[in-house]
Formats: sequence, C-alpha cells, structure tokens
Amino acid sequence: MNDYRKIWTGSAASNLADGVTFVALPLLAATMTDEPLKIAALSVAYTVPRLLSVLGIGVVVDRFDRRKLLYWANFSRSALFAGLTALVLTETATLIALYVVYAVMGVVETLSDSTAVAVLPQAVHSSQLDRANSQITGTQVVVDEFLGPPLGGFLFALAAFVPSLLNVCAFVLAALAFFSLRGTYTVPAHCDPGSRPSFVQQVREGIAWAWSNAIVRTLILIGGLASIGYMIPFSYLVLYAGDVLGLGPTGYGLLLSASAVGGVLGSLVAAPVRRRIGYRWTITAALIVGAGSFAAIAVVENAWVVGFLLATYIGHAVVWNIMAVSIRQKVTPAAMMGRVGSVSRLIGIGGLAIGAGLGGLLATWFGYQTPFAVAAGFFGLCLVLMALASGHFTRFERDVA
Repeated sequence: MNDYRKIWTGSAASNLADGVTFVALPLLAATMTDEPLKIAALSVAYTVPRLLSVLGIGVVVDRFDRRKLLYWANFSRSALFAGLTALVLTETATLIALYVVYAVMGVVETLSDSTAVAVLPQAVHSSQLDRANSQITGTQVVVDEFLGPPLGGFLFALAAFVPSLLNVCAFVLAALAFFSLRGTYTVPAHCDPGSRPSFVQQVREGIAWAWSNAIVRTLILIGGLASIGYMIPFSYLVLYAGDVLGLGPTGYGLLLSASAVGGVLGSLVAAPVRRRIGYRWTITAALIVGAGSFAAIAVVENAWVVGFLLATYIGHAVVWNIMAVSIRQKVTPAAMMGRVGSVSRLIGIGGLAIGAGLGGLLATWFGYQTPFAVAAGFFGLCLVLMALASGHFTRFERDVA
C-alpha cells in the first residue's frame, strides 16, 4: 500500500468517527439535560478552542514531523473516547465531561486535518493532487454525512457507550494507517530548529506570506465570504424546512441527504472539469452555480426543487474546496504549509460564526427566504474577487502547465 492509500485510509476512518460523534454525543447530552442552552454549549465548546488554537496549530504543523503529528493526534482521540466510554459504562459521565471532550476533540481534529493537508503534497505528485483531494473529499462526504450519522444513532439506540467504543477503534485504525507511512514528512532541512524564529514570529510569517501571495490571498478571502454565505441560510435551515417547505424530521433528514449527494457528485467531476477548463474557470463556474442555487431557493417553495438546488449548492462547495486546496498546496512552500492553511481555516471558521449570527438576524427581520438572496450576494462578491485576480490565476496555470 503506497503512502497515499494510507493517508486515504486514515482520513476515512477518522471521518467515520466524526460522523458518528456528530449524532451520538448530542444524544448522550440529551439524556442529561433538556435545556437548549446547555445543548448548544456543546457547539461553543467545540468552536471556541479551534478559533483560539488554529494559528498556533499551523506553527506546530510546520515545526514537527508531520507523520508523528498525524498518528499521535489519532491515538490521542482514541484515548479520549476510551475515557468517555469508561465514564458512560460507569454512569459517571456529566455535561462538563462532554464539554471537555468536545473542546479537546475540536483542537486535535484541527491539528489532524491541518497536518493531513500539509502531508498530501509530500506523498502525491503535484499533477495528481486534484485527483487525490477529490477522492479524499468524496470519501469524507460519504462516511461523514451518509454513514456516520445514521450509524451513530443506531449504535446509541443499542447502548449509550457503543458509539464511543466504535470511535476508539476507528481512531486506532486511523493512527495505525498514519503510523505506517514510509515517506519523509519532517520539516524541510533548511528550517533549522536551532535558528528558527520564535513561535509568535512564525505565526506572523505565515500571515504575512499568505497575504503577500495574490493567489493565496484571493482564495482565503473568497473562502471567508463563501463561509458567511453558506452559514447564513444553513444556520436556520431546520426552521426553513419545517415552516416553508412543510417537512417533518424525516423530511429534513432526507433534504440533508440530498445535499450530500451533490457533494459526492462534486468530488467526482472536480478533477475532470479542471483538466478541461482550468483552475480559474472551474472556480468561477462553481461560484456562479453557488450563487444561482441560493438565488433560486429565495423564490421557490417546492421541497423537491429546493432539495435539488441544495444538492447543486453543496456540489459547487465541494468543487470549490478541492480547487482551493489543490492550488494552495501547489503554491505554498512546504515549510509554510501548516501556517498558511491555519490562516485559511481561521478566516473560514470566523466566516461561519459571522454567517450564523447574520442568518438568524435576517431570518427574524425579513423571513426565511430573503437570507438566501443575501447569501447569493456574498457569492457575487466572490466572483468579483476572482475577476480582479484573473491575471494571477492565468499566470499560475501557465506555470503549472
């Protein structure tokens, strides 16, 4: 098994655990409290530590052996869920324990995901990055959104400790896959640990480099705007599905499944489309599809049509993400990969937080359909940024060719 297959296996196993956790831990919390604020605090415990640690994680990824970071991150997640399994079995689990699990999980997950993105260009030839990112993303959508959530619910119905026990096994499998990597994934030799700048200076270096590179800067800004646009309607989508589309819980689940189908299809077409029309036009076309999907949802109320449009939207998001990651991997120096990726993640997470707040306000003030139109406007701004940077992308594609 070559190193790419091991990275794919590790990613698939850890994403399955993430999908199970997405359903199982809130269900476990619901057995302890029926207060919405305490349940919502799980998301806060997951998000805030990620925001606070993401830039520092970028430095860690650039300083240390990335192979070791990957397998230790997954071994530690396995140990975390082993502890939770023991608490559930002994009936000593508390909400505080779940908040701690969510907080640690969020930080370690960010470390693992950031390292995996940085490792891939060292394991795969540059010409194969589009295909590799597409396969990993497609697998992630399948196991994280199709298999993981229903499996988590089914296992929790069997016994509350079973989902955590499955996660222990899944993260051990991921850790062993990363442990078996045979390539060289250390920090490049010219980054001498004895002479490198301080931790804070390295964070600043990453931010400065990301901002100085026109292509990376454009991708990061588009990612931030797209994150706002995405979260504006998705922050209240469950209410929209019930009040506008007339869907119950089962219908809402099917609506989300339909959108996940779009993600799988997007992962399949991303690389072939890029080969035919290039990075710049693939990203441009994807953003047009994203804007058009939300603009259309703003004026229709048919559940089938909305399901199709949401699938189209998620398909665009997957294509955009694959293109953005592949370009960043090709442009960014290996020694800077972790820090530049962390800047992108910080802006993306911040955009999600802004979009969530904005979506709630817009839905309250103007109803459930207007925010979709506003979200489409954010993708229009993304298209403006792509147009302004078109010369840089053209030169990049010429250099790659």
